[in-house]
Amino acid sequence: MASQIIAEISRSDLAGLPTATGKITGLQQLASYNWLEKPVPTILVPGKVLLTTVLWTLFALITPKGSPPLWSPPLLPPKLTPDSGMVYNDENAARNPRFPLEPLFRALYVENSDFQIGGIDLVTDRNNLRKLLRFVQGSSNDAFQIRVEIAGNRTALFTRVEAKPTDFIQGFRGYGRNFEKAYTTKEFGNSTHHRIVGYDFGGMNCIVRHETDGYVDNESPTQLADNLSDALKGLSISKTDSIINDSAVTTVETGGRAVKLSSTLELKTRAASRNLDMAEAFSQLWISQTPKLVVGYYRNGVFDNVHLRDMTNEIRKWEMTNQTDLGNLACLLAKIIGVVKHSGDRNAVVKYDGGTKLRIVPGDGKPALPDDLYAKWEVEEQRDIDPTQVGRGDVAKLKTKDEGSDTTSGQQRFEYGTTPLLIPDGTPFSDNIDYAVHKGLRQFFRRMPVRLSDYLVLCETLKSLPIDVLGGRRLRDIMDDMRQGKSQWDPGDGGEIEGLKSVARDSAFRLLYMFLVEEFTCEVKEQNSAFNAALFVVSHYRIFKYTTRKIVRAAFEDRFHVSAKQLKTLNQWPIGSEDEAEDVTTEEECLNADFDSDFDSYYDSDF
Repeated sequence: MASQIIAEISRSDLAGLPTATGKITGLQQLASYNWLEKPVPTILVPGKVLLTTVLWTLFALITPKGSPPLWSPPLLPPKLTPDSGMVYNDENAARNPRFPLEPLFRALYVENSDFQIGGIDLVTDRNNLRKLLRFVQGSSNDAFQIRVEIAGNRTALFTRVEAKPTDFIQGFRGYGRNFEKAYTTKEFGNSTHHRIVGYDFGGMNCIVRHETDGYVDNESPTQLADNLSDALKGLSISKTDSIINDSAVTTVETGGRAVKLSSTLELKTRAASRNLDMAEAFSQLWISQTPKLVVGYYRNGVFDNVHLRDMTNEIRKWEMTNQTDLGNLACLLAKIIGVVKHSGDRNAVVKYDGGTKLRIVPGDGKPALPDDLYAKWEVEEQRDIDPTQVGRGDVAKLKTKDEGSDTTSGQQRFEYGTTPLLIPDGTPFSDNIDYAVHKGLRQFFRRMPVRLSDYLVLCETLKSLPIDVLGGRRLRDIMDDMRQGKSQWDPGDGGEIEGLKSVARDSAFRLLYMFLVEEFTCEVKEQNSAFNAALFVVSHYRIFKYTTRKIVRAAFEDRFHVSAKQLKTLNQWPIGSEDEAEDVTTEEECLNADFDSDFDSYYDSDF
């Protein structure tokens, strides 16, 4: 029996969505860990340096525990044997098949104990983003799956799925792993190194995990001597700290020191007769923001042509050149997250079997994380911590008009235009929020970029702040408010009665807010009313200008499974051009108003 399909996303669908920014900004190194060769799943997270003797101290500084392998090429290139034996396709899943994402969070909270996870939109492995980017580019037909679950109010957990987390090499598969062993130095007992970075992409706060092949030691002999001197001053004998709790599958040990992201590198090997596919290499380096690349070319197992390059500037140029694909990747991520967020149990699987479409099907309901990690979101929500303040834990405060005292955002809701609102530093679109809550919600359409992903971030932010956007209105109430924007003919005076455009435009933003972040009692039953409301906005171009019509339609199509009949009806009302004149009337918005046609009925639709 075929799996039930929640949604399908075709490559061509992405071209019709509002363009998202395809740039990575705000890069942070959050955590790292090494898998240890132990019988139970155990990771080593940088923490206390283990010091017992002077020689051990010196060795720890050269190849510190908790770090990637050190780039240490031999003076003369040895002749290597081809790779053989067991290899990891996904070591996280191989060592912890039940919760492959767990070690990411364990390391994150060891190095950032007060990290506010509620402000994160996406947690994923680099591998998932590479697969989705290939889909966007149409560069591969290889099948793949990604498990998706929504934790808390907004965080999407993307779990990598591999048919075989481990594999045994049969036949010739190159020299990549043996090259790494010969050209880097890894501490005994350590397996692979994994790094966790955070950044903003497409208006989403992302956490990305990736395997790191090595690092370059840029410390001078003087710096190394200074570090050794400092270490000797605090010389002590200690055991590795272990962190274990009842629900954890992964054991955590701490020790050693972390290395900077700027020193990390990726290793690539090729036969001398073949060139490296730089398109694939650039996407890999860009997603993880790995700055250095080592490429080794071999003949008969001898690497006589090895280059270490700093790729920082080239990665930046590649990002600029590929903005269309990267913007579409951001739109695809937002689309997937939106579909899963509004599905029944917020647990699904993204499937690709070749061709031009992704399918999103119901998941198996199995949790992505142990119970104690889900509690991190619950604690934040109970404390009313503003989830947009990543890593800060600040609580939005306001001074009430009646009481004159500070209250937390969980105790009183703010209605715009009445009370001063204190918005925490770093809140997304804080200037626009401050302006719109005093001048009217319609101002968002005039001041925001024309990108659905930005409006999603905005609405999630508004929901986290003490701002009552809907004011108790339901979908039908919003429709009634939008109707007030229509001018009416007065048969007595023989003239027209000006419609309340400001009321209608404020309510159009409430409709958008409802589409993006609110829950419907019964989404299937209410889609018909939602379609009527969206069509009212799209069709009344004299009330609602280009940005409003474009974003509201995009949000409707993102939220609901639009039928062919609904799409045909929407297409009868072209959105128009961004160059059309924007209506910037006075706050009364009643000067030189256009008389609107009597397009006033609810529309039947199927879905």
